[in-house]
Amino acid sequence: MKLSVAIPCLDEARTIEEAVGLARALVDAAASGDGEVVVGDNGSSDGSRALAERAGARVAPAARRGYGFALLAAIRASRGDVIVMGDADATYDFREAAPLVAAVATGECDLAMGSRLRGRIEKGAMPFLHRHLGTPVLSWLIRRFFGLRISDCNCGLRAFSRNAFDRMRLTCGGMEFASEMLVKAALAGLRVKEFPVSLRRDTRDRTPHLHTWRDGWRHLRFLLLFAPHVVFRLPGALLVAAFGLETALLCLGPVTVAGRFFDYHHLFYSVPLFCIGQQFLWFNAFAVRFRRFAGLGGEPPRPLPLERWLLAGGFAAAAGVAVLGSVLVEWWASGRGDLFAVRRCSLGLVLLLSGSLSVVNALMSSMLELHFSHGEGE
Repeated sequence: MKLSVAIPCLDEARTIEEAVGLARALVDAAASGDGEVVVGDNGSSDGSRALAERAGARVAPAARRGYGFALLAAIRASRGDVIVMGDADATYDFREAAPLVAAVATGECDLAMGSRLRGRIEKGAMPFLHRHLGTPVLSWLIRRFFGLRISDCNCGLRAFSRNAFDRMRLTCGGMEFASEMLVKAALAGLRVKEFPVSLRRDTRDRTPHLHTWRDGWRHLRFLLLFAPHVVFRLPGALLVAAFGLETALLCLGPVTVAGRFFDYHHLFYSVPLFCIGQQFLWFNAFAVRFRRFAGLGGEPPRPLPLERWLLAGGFAAAAGVAVLGSVLVEWWASGRGDLFAVRRCSLGLVLLLSGSLSVVNALMSSMLELHFSHGEGE
């Protein structure tokens, strides 16, 4: 086994030598010295590159600024079968990654995660909001959305195999790289295991690169984009089921439920909410297909029967036009005076909107299928 340690760096002159030294100690202990330390440099101007090389690391320049870009530059330049990643601020003791390396090397898991929350955190090493709000909430969302059993999604000390890295196809350049790795590991069916690690107090005398609210939002945004089943499918199904039934009943006549009277005026919210629910379900279909279209992983969706959707949507839209047309004809025949036809107009509106949405959304969804149905995997 050859071991590579990847370290992202941007102006870390104060701590980079210590971090590289700890990484070299890990290589000596876990791989009998058969390994390397690669520093992904983000354009440091404080002499960090020279200090890293003097400490025994190889420097790989990152073309773009960002935590993820620096790590990707280091990982892609590395030659190890097992890769460990950790920060340049020396807050992680790389020697503690030996169990993570062993778990990956023996095939126990594909991605070994450190957990600061299960390990030891020095006093003042982790901000209160990070420890008690940001990290627990994001970790809970990852557990609920993607089924990974982890407690610390933001721990920067990790180990993974070269094959796992290739399968994850990581692309994010910012701090959300940490969440991307977990999400794509889950989507790729990789085995993930967590180990307790320590977090030491930051000894640098400058402001950290991490921005609590900005980077926290970037993590959350990434998770939401990769969880269409939660963001779109679940609320869409609830809206369609609840307000679709209400709309159908009210188009027939007044309804009394649990002693409460419902009449035509409830159609003014049930119709739009039913259509919004439909669009949410279509957005779910888009998200699943776009993830594959953009090469971001995930299981291939079932092929969309475009012709059936076009026929069904076209028929529904035509029926809606016919219903609305019949109301117009009746109004004209009655002398264009007052005409109460709210129920029929609502039925025609639902048919027209639902049919039209089905046609245009089916076409769009089918376009996103072209990539993987006419070339991917062939």
